[in-house]
Amino acid sequence: MNVTYTTKNEENTPVTIEANLDFEPQSDDTVWMLWCFVPLKTPDAEGGCGEAERAVLDTIRETLGERLELRNGALYAGMRLQEGWAELYFYAAWSKGAEQQFRDLFKQHGYGQIEYGATRDTHHAFYHDTLAPDPFELQQAKSAEIIAELAAAGDDLNVARPVEHYLFFQTHSAMQRAAAALAEEGVRIETDLEEEGHYPYGMLYERTHACTPEALEEVTLPLLETVLEAHGIYLGWSTSLAGSEG
Repeated sequence: MNVTYTTKNEENTPVTIEANLDFEPQSDDTVWMLWCFVPLKTPDAEGGCGEAERAVLDTIRETLGERLELRNGALYAGMRLQEGWAELYFYAAWSKGAEQQFRDLFKQHGYGQIEYGATRDTHHAFYHDTLAPDPFELQQAKSAEIIAELAAAGDDLNVARPVEHYLFFQTHSAMQRAAAALAEEGVRIETDLEEEGHYPYGMLYERTHACTPEALEEVTLPLLETVLEAHGIYLGWSTSLAGSEG
C-alpha cells in the first residue's frame, strides 16, 4: 500500500512523499537503489504538482514497477516531489538495462530530460531514513484519506462535530494513566473497548472539532505522543458527516 504525506526538507521547503508501506524485499540481493529525477511540468507551492501530472507520474510508476520487477527483480520504494522535481526510487537485485527502461517510459510520456543513477544500498537505508513515514507522518496520510472521503461525500470539513479517536495499550495501568493525562472539559473518555491483538486495553477519546487537516493535526499530535510514550498504538479516528450525527 502506498501512502502520501507532506514534510519539509533541510532547506525548510515543502516536500510531498509517497512511500510503499509494503516495501519488504524478498531477496538479500535487492541492494541496488535505482533512482530517477525528472523536472515537473506543473509544480506547486506545496512541493507537489498538478493533479493531471500526478496521474501521469502514477501511471509511469506502475508501469516501471511491472517492467523492473520482471527484468531486474525490483520493488518500488517511493517517490518524492520537491523544488520542481519528481524523484522515483526502486530497489533491484541487478541494475543492468534499467536505465533504458526509465528513459524510454518517461520519453513516451513527454519527459525528454531525466537524471538517472544506481546506488548500492545494502540495508535500504534511504528508504527507512528518508521515504518511510514516522508515526506522525503516517497518521497524517491516514487522516488525509478519511478527509478526502468526507469531502467527496459533500461534508463541510470546517464544521465541528463529535470525533472518536481510538487508543490501545498493553497494560491496564498504562491506559488509566493516559486517560488521566488526556481528561479535560468537553472530552468523553471510555475505557472498555474490545481488545486489539497485543494491545488488549482500549480507550475511546471523543472530542468535538472540525475535520480540516489543521484541526486533525492539532488533536492527533498529543494523542500520538501519549500512546507512543506508553508504548501503545493509535488506531485513528472516525466521525459522521457534519450535520448527520444522531
